[in-house]
Amino acid sequence: MGKPRIDIDTVIKAYNEGQSMNEIARSIGTYATSIKRVLEKNNIELRHDTMQKGRLFVKDGERLIEWAKAQGRPVTKAELAQVIGRKKLSPSYFEKYPELGKYVKTFEQKDLQKYSQKLYDWLKVNDIPYKPNDRTKLKTSVTALLLGKHSNIILQIAIKPKCVSKKKHSEDMIEKKNRAHEQDMTIIFLYEDDFENLDILKERL
Repeated sequence: MGKPRIDIDTVIKAYNEGQSMNEIARSIGTYATSIKRVLEKNNIELRHDTMQKGRLFVKDGERLIEWAKAQGRPVTKAELAQVIGRKKLSPSYFEKYPELGKYVKTFEQKDLQKYSQKLYDWLKVNDIPYKPNDRTKLKTSVTALLLGKHSNIILQIAIKPKCVSKKKHSEDMIEKKNRAHEQDMTIIFLYEDDFENLDILKERL
């Protein structure tokens, strides 16, 4: 009998929802060390047990939000990681603290920033955790990678920036669509008309 297959997305989701490595390991018939390797490989910040066992606690998230607010400007994910002494900022922060996405600098063309801000504000109001300007899933930047129960969905603003040719913009959108298909992800493209009433997204999520 071979080793049990470890579904990476299931492990990450369970861990982000508060299950311990031991609990996850027991549920799929493997060892906590195997679960730890999966989490570390996917840049998920490991929590620390209180007194080495039992209840877990989340740290640093509130400190990151307060620090980001105090800067008075959008901050980068690299800056946030540096604040807590890490090389990369785990997506789990955006899962537990969706407000954090509000303060993260995005790199859209200037004429698209009003749309991305409107989208991020809508996600926050509707308590939908997300990671802005994500490159981890498709290896190319997307507007928002949704987290939690919507973790297989990507939102992408498909409005063409003024400084980008129609051909280049079309190629970029096709590339994102193809990469999403390869990763078995759902990508929802948002056009200018969609921003007149973002609540229509609720029917598509």
